[in-house]
Amino acid sequence: MKILRPFTGTGAVFWPIGKPPVGTCEFATRQCEKYCYAALPEWPDFDEEIRINEEEKHDIYQLFIHSPINWLFDEVLAELDGLQTNILHWFGSGDCPSKDVDRVIEIIDRMRPTRVTQMGFTRNVKLWEQAKDIFAFTVESQNSIDGRDGLFAVADYKNGTSIMYSGDKPTRGGYCGPELCQDRIEEKLTHFINCQTCRRMKLGCFDGKKSGWK
Repeated sequence: MKILRPFTGTGAVFWPIGKPPVGTCEFATRQCEKYCYAALPEWPDFDEEIRINEEEKHDIYQLFIHSPINWLFDEVLAELDGLQTNILHWFGSGDCPSKDVDRVIEIIDRMRPTRVTQMGFTRNVKLWEQAKDIFAFTVESQNSIDGRDGLFAVADYKNGTSIMYSGDKPTRGGYCGPELCQDRIEEKLTHFINCQTCRRMKLGCFDGKKSGWK
């Protein structure tokens, strides 16, 4: 069984949705649970690639948590090569529960010396604080940023987008998903959501990149 799946130009980690023990979204808000694109059929046309059943996501989760780290490292590199991408996308669905933060950080640190670009979104503040160069912290409103440093994704449920901020400043290309990325500042650039395009053009998650955003 493959542990990564093709997703917006990346190889993505898909973990089960929903609150524990059903899923891995320990910090999901009520709005997040209701409107999350991964909770089909809310966004049935987002992308065929995300149609992974929850049983399979549980199997993938167990492999990430319990497999020997060296095997997992080799498997991730091999699957990224097979997908012809060097972007590892954390949490195409699901999130990191509190009990798994150390394990996820262990995997992240094992991947750091490679040419793999790691990126992703989380609501787990402990994980985000330990890997701000990797994760955008998903919040409900811009007020939640409150002058903090780091990358933030403000959920816009009405339009089905994330509005990206670096600190309290909007990023270039900061409207992201589920179908298009649009430049918030210049209002000229629109492209289908693809993380490789954003990395190449230094948009959204990759605007003002830090060490982890290669």
